[in-house]
Amino acid sequence: MLRRKSVVLAYIAVFSSLSLILATVRAEVPFPPLPYLKFDFAEVPVMMVFMLGGPISALIAETIHWIGLISRGGWLGPTMKFLAVTPMIGGFWIGIKTGIRLLRGHRKISLRRIFLSGMIIGIILRVIVCTFTNIMLFLFISPGYLQFAEATLKTVGIKVTSTLDVWIWTLMLTGIFNAIHVPLSSIISLLILKAALRKIPIIAKEIWLLQL
Repeated sequence: MLRRKSVVLAYIAVFSSLSLILATVRAEVPFPPLPYLKFDFAEVPVMMVFMLGGPISALIAETIHWIGLISRGGWLGPTMKFLAVTPMIGGFWIGIKTGIRLLRGHRKISLRRIFLSGMIIGIILRVIVCTFTNIMLFLFISPGYLQFAEATLKTVGIKVTSTLDVWIWTLMLTGIFNAIHVPLSSIISLLILKAALRKIPIIAKEIWLLQL
């Protein structure tokens, strides 16, 4: 048990540090319809921690990532990111537990199926929470962002003629962005994990996701 805790702490330390490094070097790709939204590869190490050590470990790693970003200056962007990643982790956990419960009784529980279940709930929770946080941002925290979003939409060729148009387009595109980001972050993490297992199969007994 003590060894297991030490391994999980090592996962958190290594991957939260990697997450901060990726954020520092801006390992990200703009989302074309709203270029101020970025596909951030700093989420990949956090999802690696989730698969290796479980949801609590991933939440700790993301909290370290969030604190590190805030310490560099500014709280709004890091907090919006935190409020996107944490529901994704929670959704994955709920989806995986639900998938295992539904598949119980089968001869073999497919990792692919429970992973897909986690991904679907992760997408749903992340999109819902991010839609709510964006509404709060535009209404109360920083209304100026709505004008910025309008200018961005016009720059990329989307015709908006009213404030309602801006709201609809911005929330819809932000939802699509977050729906894409969940499989992007999680599938990359899973591929890395599979590659590591092929090279070092002995680590399978230390991986939380495989022990379920």
